[in-house]
Amino acid sequence: MSGNGGKVPGLAVPVKALAEAVLEKAIRLGLTWRLRPATVTSVAGDGTIRALHDGDTQAIRVTSMIGAVPVRSRVMVLKSPPAGNHIVGLVGSPAPGAPVQAFTQSGTFKVPAGARWIRAYGVGGGGGGGGVTGAASGTGAAGGGGGGGYCESVWSAGELPAEVQVTVGAGGAGGAFGAGLNGGDTSFGGLWTAGGGLSAVGQNAVGGDQAGGRGGGGTAAGGNVLNSPGEYGDYNRTLDQRHTFRGKGGNSLLGFGANSSGSVGGDAPDALGWGGGGAGAIGTATSRRGGDGMGGLVVVEVVY
Repeated sequence: MSGNGGKVPGLAVPVKALAEAVLEKAIRLGLTWRLRPATVTSVAGDGTIRALHDGDTQAIRVTSMIGAVPVRSRVMVLKSPPAGNHIVGLVGSPAPGAPVQAFTQSGTFKVPAGARWIRAYGVGGGGGGGGVTGAASGTGAAGGGGGGGYCESVWSAGELPAEVQVTVGAGGAGGAFGAGLNGGDTSFGGLWTAGGGLSAVGQNAVGGDQAGGRGGGGTAAGGNVLNSPGEYGDYNRTLDQRHTFRGKGGNSLLGFGANSSGSVGGDAPDALGWGGGGAGAIGTATSRRGGDGMGGLVVVEVVY
């Protein structure tokens, strides 16, 4: 019955003897009973245990006769109405596989044994901010890169293949005194694709004030729960050949874009979170780089 071969904590009765006594009493009372395998789904702070029988879709409350049982344990449940449902033995250790896996680079997700539901969500890489090519007596302002798109889906484990290819998009590099690079697309086995944010165009410093274009947000398609495009980067603008407005990188649903550059004294800031876009640069006689976008992310949650 139980691999512990011992006793119920706090009791002097061997586990096997206790389980056999329950079966004997069920038979003596003429109760209809049967044993069914199940997986422990939750253990509340007050000790309430819920388990899901193989083949069922809703967990039920059970009482353990073998002491404490961890979540995801495989157990045998004695069903003897109206006496109730009692765990009378362990048939395996907790189901293998981490309940949450995060992919910051491309890889393979393997559906764990015993999994019931899979939730996968993620964002594409952020676009790079535009750079500025300096010129004497000139000023230039480039916009921010767009944020990556977001996708989310939930499937029963049986709907997925045993292995799913996960592709994580890279962040787009900021423009080296010109246009930046687009963020890479993130996908989960071809089931959904979260597009990378687009880069902002570069600018040349010229006399007078200037406005710089922005990068578009990444697209999102295929999610059966949510598809959300990334935020556009902000336009950038100079005033009096030295002040800047905006130029911030676009956000994704999982990360912030870069803050506005705010100064001609250095390169533009990089993105702050997963899928965020890089900031646009401003420059005068000295060329300035745009900020880098942040790479994408995929998170997979497993429900046993």
